[in-house]
Amino acid sequence: MPVTLMTGYFSIQFAGVEFSVASYWWAFAVILGVSLVLIFLFSVFSGTFDGKIISRPWSRMMYDISKRILLHRRKKAQ
Repeated sequence: MPVTLMTGYFSIQFAGVEFSVASYWWAFAVILGVSLVLIFLFSVFSGTFDGKIISRPWSRMMYDISKRILLHRRKKAQ
């Protein structure tokens, strides 16, 4: 985890709100879990999963896919 995220989480202070130790660590577990899932999804969708180098930007891949779909539909209509 990035150091800034960890220090930010541990320095949170809410005025007038008391947390129990258990609820604090449950909240931390949820935040950690969501962060790990989002990091995993980003790595899969950006093409960097397993250390692969990004060959093309995500927007360019989507453009190429949509272009292929449209050309396929035009050929099918003719």
